[in-house]
Amino acid sequence: MRVLFVTTNWGSHYYHLVPLVWAMRASGHEVYVSSEPSFTDTIVRSGATAVPTSRDVDQAELRKRVLADPPDWPEAAPEGVSDEEWKGGWRDVSRRAFPMFAALAGELADDLMRHARALRPDLIVYEPTSFAAPLVGAALGIPAVRHVLGVDVIYMARNIVPPLLRPLAERLGVDDVDILGQATIDNCPPSMQLPSEVNRIMTRFVPYNGPGALPDWLLEPAPRRRVCVSWGLCASDRGRGFLVPDLVKALSDLDAEIVVTLSAADRKNLREGELPDDVRVMEALPLHLLMPTCGVMLHQSGISTMLTALYYGVPQLVVPQMPDELMESRPLIAAGAGIAVAPEADLDTFAERVAELLTVPSYRDAAIGLREEIRRQPAPTETVRELEAFART
Repeated sequence: MRVLFVTTNWGSHYYHLVPLVWAMRASGHEVYVSSEPSFTDTIVRSGATAVPTSRDVDQAELRKRVLADPPDWPEAAPEGVSDEEWKGGWRDVSRRAFPMFAALAGELADDLMRHARALRPDLIVYEPTSFAAPLVGAALGIPAVRHVLGVDVIYMARNIVPPLLRPLAERLGVDDVDILGQATIDNCPPSMQLPSEVNRIMTRFVPYNGPGALPDWLLEPAPRRRVCVSWGLCASDRGRGFLVPDLVKALSDLDAEIVVTLSAADRKNLREGELPDDVRVMEALPLHLLMPTCGVMLHQSGISTMLTALYYGVPQLVVPQMPDELMESRPLIAAGAGIAVAPEADLDTFAERVAELLTVPSYRDAAIGLREEIRRQPAPTETVRELEAFART
């Protein structure tokens, strides 16, 4: 079987797909990944074959164009979103984000059509914001399957986005617009997933946070309880910006070893001497290497970070700043495996909540319960067999 994966040029989206890419290849299938040229190195370093588009899209310029002429947007909350959430931020954020994804689909559709015509895949697998993928699949008669990124926040847009994609669909000769594809590969623990009506193919979340080498210090027992502080791949561009120095300051009196892991871009945001000397700062250290040794994870409420910590049974303090982060963190809090703190909270609150997570056993117990739920899901190799049967039918 030949499979074409389609992804935006964001690691936080593509990394969810990588374990299935590996499983496909290990099962003997041909695998290709279509994305923009700037993302080629990330794809190749994950062990996959990249198929670059003809150019990178200037997303900043595209965003300006979208914001200059925003589309009409529903006043009523879509199914799955409360009126309070919709009026409290979701409506404004979705009005910016989803038209942006739709416009990006229009920019990339011709290249994706060229890739699919040349490769003639038996199956297209796409991350949920690559809206061009199901349209190209429909145009060429190739089954397209959506791979969600944990909690399925895009499901709420299933009726909002199609009108935005109608001109592109007509250009491609497609009558029906369905951003959900013909099936949904779901890597979220079932108890944390939002209600949705989809043709669901379950798979186990397997953490991949980029390539890396295990440092020597992680081979030794931690001298004290270890707290990891992470700020994701793009959190500083959202919400209140780069909060890591404040967060580390809040934890300075705890009897714990603090490890900060940052992207290269955020590492440059740290000023010399801004953090205490005993804080270990790591640039681009994959979280799946660090997490097995941690007692608590403090992060920006990114779903990849959240699921990676849960895979190792680590309780979490999350700092959600955007509506999607609030929606994704709610099941974690409801399960008792974490605590949410608003970014504007005072430093004492952060310190108290991390201390609570370190000392109250119920948080660790709940996180371990979710870990076991994750590990009971079908391994990606089993998911491959289900996709093989799906493609045949």
